[in-house]
Amino acid sequence: MVTGVLSSLLSGASYGDELGNMIDGPKAGHDGHFFLAINIAAFEDPDTFKVRMDSLIRQVQASRRMEGIERLYAPGGLEATTEKNYREQGVPLNNETIDGLRRVAGELSVGDRIDLEVVKR
Repeated sequence: MVTGVLSSLLSGASYGDELGNMIDGPKAGHDGHFFLAINIAAFEDPDTFKVRMDSLIRQVQASRRMEGIERLYAPGGLEATTEKNYREQGVPLNNETIDGLRRVAGELSVGDRIDLEVVKR
């Protein structure tokens, strides 16, 4: 709720059901954002903070999981894993996106300079 207040109510953006609902769908253009930068050194020694943060992440990952759940992630962990996979293996695109890229490349007459490797997974 605090994140919602900071990212929407303070900026005049929509919050909660003001963003839409399951029946009518989302309302585009009503989103808000909030960014915060914290100087860790102003509160704690950065090296000490990193050691404690790593410990916290290990605790999350070692927590008991529901049946069928293979891994637990701390915030940002899944995104970091996905980024690493995309850098190593490429970003998977569906056929509709690939067809759209090819169409636009053709319209711009740059199709001969674009190589879209389609990998079926």
